[in-house]
Amino acid sequence: MAAKSQGFSILATLFTVVAFCCMWSGSIRCNFLKFVGTDSNGEPFNMELGLWYYAFYTWVVQPSGSGFGASFYQYGTCVSYESYTQVDPTWKTAQAFAIITFLFGLFTLVSACVSSCVTKCYSGDDGFVTTYGWQAPLCLFTAICQGLVLLFLASNACNSKVLIGLGGKQTWNATFNESCSISTGANLTISALVFWFCAAVSSFVAHRFEQKEDADDEAEVADVAAKKAEEGEADAPEQPVAEPEPAAVEAE
Repeated sequence: MAAKSQGFSILATLFTVVAFCCMWSGSIRCNFLKFVGTDSNGEPFNMELGLWYYAFYTWVVQPSGSGFGASFYQYGTCVSYESYTQVDPTWKTAQAFAIITFLFGLFTLVSACVSSCVTKCYSGDDGFVTTYGWQAPLCLFTAICQGLVLLFLASNACNSKVLIGLGGKQTWNATFNESCSISTGANLTISALVFWFCAAVSSFVAHRFEQKEDADDEAEVADVAAKKAEEGEADAPEQPVAEPEPAAVEAE
């Protein structure tokens, strides 16, 4: 495979790997969105939610080395939502598309990584990587599903009422903005969407270049074969014409 198709194929594989990592990290984290607020002491305090988990914060007391004082710091961990948390249809739709994106993304990632080995081992191709016509549409479909995960921002998870009962005691007297803002998980999801799209474009371009290069190679082989055939005919010695035997002449 020539340099152009090989380069775009490698680029498509790299985009796929990065997109899958961003997708996985963004969907599994508990900081997809956040509510900005203040605690009971007027200090800034943010509450973060994810598709499947939310950030549970507690205050930890750290005794000082001298023993005369203590330092306090905030500790957060991801925990499952409470049974009374209202998950509306939009939220469930975002979760469903997160699962679909993971399945199709995993298939796309595996196919992109093993296609070169399969092609080289079984098709006799001397190239390093190759692409198939279905890879670009698959990446594009995965990008669309990835974008629909952002429906989470339009669900009731983005309404501060969902925070009632969530978190530790420090959240009971905290006040938050009524609506949410995007956090790390949403930014990773948007990045994954962009990389899936780039993978689709790169895969499409690589496949088109590969088709053109294969057509050129076939034409070149045909031209070489035609030239060899012409040279063989030109170099072939003339065959002598056999004269009729005397007996055959008398019989006539």
